[in-house]
Amino acid sequence: MAQANTLEEAKQKLSQKDFAAAHAIYLSLANQNDAKACYNLGLMYHDGDGVKQNMDEAVKWYTKSAELNYKEAQYMLASLVFRREIHSIPYERAAQYYQQAAEQGHVKSQLNLGMLYFSGDVIPQDLAASFKWLSLAASNNNSEAQGYMANIYMQGIGVEKDTVKAAMWLMIATQNEDKHLANRHSKMLNYTLAQLTPEQVASATQLAAKCKNQQLKAC
Repeated sequence: MAQANTLEEAKQKLSQKDFAAAHAIYLSLANQNDAKACYNLGLMYHDGDGVKQNMDEAVKWYTKSAELNYKEAQYMLASLVFRREIHSIPYERAAQYYQQAAEQGHVKSQLNLGMLYFSGDVIPQDLAASFKWLSLAASNNNSEAQGYMANIYMQGIGVEKDTVKAAMWLMIATQNEDKHLANRHSKMLNYTLAQLTPEQVASATQLAAKCKNQQLKAC
């Protein structure tokens, strides 16, 4: 509890713009191998909050946090590598960070790992693994993954082609609270529905309702 209070105290110092005090707390805890403190210290150097912006120092602390199995740090490092903002970590290692974070339930890592397995550019293509991780991200309500699941069923990529199932996922995606892909998913849904019979549309609607009632699990 003392450690949790100390992390909370550091958070309060940040909210008060007392960056020096927050840095001192995080540094002390990071040197005691506190994974979250390491990550937050990395954020301070990444953003230049109260310290001189220093990406090398940020990566140092992110890496320590990631090696302590903190999923946010694993995701951050992998994202920085694939956005080509850092070059000191190989793509293969970044993919491993996505894998580690995905296994801990980090949804965006599940999405990105699924896409890596789909493309086969960095790690060997594995459509079964791609389906597994994209399906998991979709069931964790990631709208982008839901759109990819629709595309997989629409084209029958690694699974039996199922236009009704594709429509189901698009119905769910268009109702997702994350609206940044809403226009794209709506166009995809309209295109898909135009290919279905009224009975198939009704079936897709029923499947979508059932899936949502199951909280997107086992859809």
